[in-house]
Amino acid sequence: MKPRTGPLYRMGATLEFGPEASGLPFLAGGWSVPEQAGYTWSDGPEAVLLLAVAQPARDAACTLELMPFTVPGILPQQEVEFFFNHYRVGYAELAAGRQPVSLYLPRELFMLRTAILTLNIRTARSPHALEMSADRRRLGVALWSFQIAPVA
Repeated sequence: MKPRTGPLYRMGATLEFGPEASGLPFLAGGWSVPEQAGYTWSDGPEAVLLLAVAQPARDAACTLELMPFTVPGILPQQEVEFFFNHYRVGYAELAAGRQPVSLYLPRELFMLRTAILTLNIRTARSPHALEMSADRRRLGVALWSFQIAPVA
């Protein structure tokens, strides 16, 4: 079995996730189709980004701009656990609205040529299951942008 390799990511580049955006090739699984509004929803309890990136000279910070799927009185927040190359690097309880999430990434986590960022979203729900619409996707978070940059 051949190991998976992601597209080449240039440290410091900002990826976006709307239709025809630069980040779409990095979405490896657990994502829906891009929305015209400029984001892509996670679909299910796990969503993965896969990228080829060199080990930085120093520690890095990963910033994602996310918007959780919430429903007032029913689903007030999404709980998201973040893993980078299988190491837990963060946890967030995201209430309604578009917001940045920053993750600290020690340089030692970049030991592989391919980096895997996994979002575990146990609280993902479908609008259909909540009797809101016919949409059967299990929505967790909408991803607007992503960046990894060295820590100053």
